[in-house]
Amino acid sequence: MAKKGTAPVRVGDRRELEIEGLVGGGEAIARLDGFPIFVPYAVPGDRIRARVISTKPGYARALIEEVLAPGPLRVQPECPVFSTCGGCQWQALGYADQVEWKTRLVAEALQRTGGLDPAGILKPTLPSPSPWHYRNKVHWAVGKAGGKWLVGLYEPRSHQIVDAPTCRIQGEANNQMLAVVRELLPRFDFEPYDEATGAGWLRSIFTKTGHGTGEVMLGLVTKNEFFDAGPAFVEAVRAAFPGVTTIVQNVHPEPGNKLLGRETIALFGPGVIREKIGPLEFSISAEAFFQVNAAAIELLYGEVAKAAHLETKPRVLDAYCGTGSIALFLAAQGARDVVGIEIVDKAVEDARANATRNGLEARFLVGAVEALLPKVLVAEGAPDVLVLDPPRKGCEPEVLAAVAKAGAARVIYVSCNPVTLARDLKLLAPTYVVESVQPVDMFPQTAHVECVAVLKKAAPAGTAQ
Repeated sequence: MAKKGTAPVRVGDRRELEIEGLVGGGEAIARLDGFPIFVPYAVPGDRIRARVISTKPGYARALIEEVLAPGPLRVQPECPVFSTCGGCQWQALGYADQVEWKTRLVAEALQRTGGLDPAGILKPTLPSPSPWHYRNKVHWAVGKAGGKWLVGLYEPRSHQIVDAPTCRIQGEANNQMLAVVRELLPRFDFEPYDEATGAGWLRSIFTKTGHGTGEVMLGLVTKNEFFDAGPAFVEAVRAAFPGVTTIVQNVHPEPGNKLLGRETIALFGPGVIREKIGPLEFSISAEAFFQVNAAAIELLYGEVAKAAHLETKPRVLDAYCGTGSIALFLAAQGARDVVGIEIVDKAVEDARANATRNGLEARFLVGAVEALLPKVLVAEGAPDVLVLDPPRKGCEPEVLAAVAKAGAARVIYVSCNPVTLARDLKLLAPTYVVESVQPVDMFPQTAHVECVAVLKKAAPAGTAQ
């Protein structure tokens, strides 16, 4: 009998497995003699034959070789490179079931990581207005094989490029631009950058589009600024895609796999695109973060606005504010003394321009939230509403300590990672009570989900809630 926690399988073994469910990160789970085996791209209810690719203390991982009997939730994926490309995890799961499973996984994160009972606080996930062709941004990896250009996304857990002529979750303009890029690259004497050796010039290509404006940005990420062919390339792109409104070059000389460098040069157009959310218009630069599902942004921000109790004209501080979209969305509906903090200086430039463009009063400060937020809270006091919208890793300990010490009446935590959200809610628990968690599906066909958690200041010990 195998020792407890010891894998009953070895790498290379093939086993028939029954898929029980899905886990955070998007993989499916099966059990062999009670031992968990994680399988990507499987669907609950599937019976599969899988090959074990790794074993660890307490779990193993396997890949599907054959679906012996599809589960009742399985559907035919729309993308021909699904399960090869690492962009989507759940195309084989029907969309209504994707939404239901996202609610379940948020519940599990709240309970397991946050020590919170989801009953009474967790709401059903709000579906995206469209489950396909929703993304307004894409970063294409580029490379060569046998002298032929490859453009696409990476295989899971690798830097092998999956060459793909189109992507089912990208907006139409992004796919049109992909076709243009694939046609133009062989005409120019570019060499793809090699991370291992540092040789080559073209690191990647990105596209951003304005869902509400139709504006399109094409960006080239290059090892250095030298670009003799720049004018000819711009002319060729504009001829092939007259709808492009700006073309930029991001210069990224540092080693490593960070997507963008610090300098962006506008080769054509203003170097930014505009996007609309309701009546507001936003300027978005190459470096600035903006939600990728424009059609679902109003759902997400609507939840933030409801939680802010804007009828009370609250003072608002928005940490990790990006281009100021949440801050200005709230300012337009009655928030006052709005302040935003963001580390990316270009994003703050965009935020300030966005405030001016929309005739709104707001202040935007450049700096790391963990360094700047404690100082602002000490200097200006706690706002009525504190918005946190950190990256996937969640908030830094210094941020959570400053939030707890300041004691704003309400905290609205917007998160794209239920696990780090639950972790941070647990750390804030002595000071704040979680009123509600509303998942919003900003990322159909993937395992990712956005959440809006609403926290209110806890009553002092010994007093009634």
